[in-house]
Amino acid sequence: MSAPAPPSPTANAPGTSGSAQAVLGIFLAVLLGLLAYRGYGSHFGARPTEPAVAAPVDLNAAGEAELVQVPGIGSKTAQSIVLHRQTHGPFRSVEELRNVRGIGAQTLEKVRHRFHTETIATDPLAPPEPPATITRTSFSSPLTSDPPPLPPRPVASTGAKKLQPGDPPIDVNTASPDELQRLPGVGPVMAHAIVTARATKPFDSVNDLDRVKGIGAKTLDKLRPFVTVR
Repeated sequence: MSAPAPPSPTANAPGTSGSAQAVLGIFLAVLLGLLAYRGYGSHFGARPTEPAVAAPVDLNAAGEAELVQVPGIGSKTAQSIVLHRQTHGPFRSVEELRNVRGIGAQTLEKVRHRFHTETIATDPLAPPEPPATITRTSFSSPLTSDPPPLPPRPVASTGAKKLQPGDPPIDVNTASPDELQRLPGVGPVMAHAIVTARATKPFDSVNDLDRVKGIGAKTLDKLRPFVTVR
């Protein structure tokens, strides 16, 4: 009876199959790592997208809708810029923004680089300038008080009857021109002169009527029974 064949050293060598599996696992891990790097490595390593810098805005052409897009310029400030442009004409430099209401030194420093003034032209939103006209203006001296308003121009009597002896006297400081024309010898011109004189200084007595142009001593004697001063 023959002896059994000895076992193969390769088949029974301990750890042979385990080593092969370990090498295969490492290979697969490395392969997966390479694939992951290629798929996601560029994504994680890329720099964040930088915001695009807006082009400077033309101060002499931009409307309110475009002005409010500039950081630091609100709706009220945009309205002030357009109003200043309409009132004073186009901006000749960005520095003139200091003249706009609501824009100080700090705000100007923030927005200076966001504006330019290439277009020096008439603002299309500005109203047309009216033609120059020459108007007559009255001037009064600051050292003197304003003169009293002149009484109305003399008007002919409306037919009122002249006063008769015994009729109540007329107060020359308050009577209207029509009432003054009821006095004997007083027509529209003299009534106007009496009103003009009392507008400058009221009469203190009946005798003061002699300072009215056209009233002499004889005329004053005729008027005494019919006039009074209160």
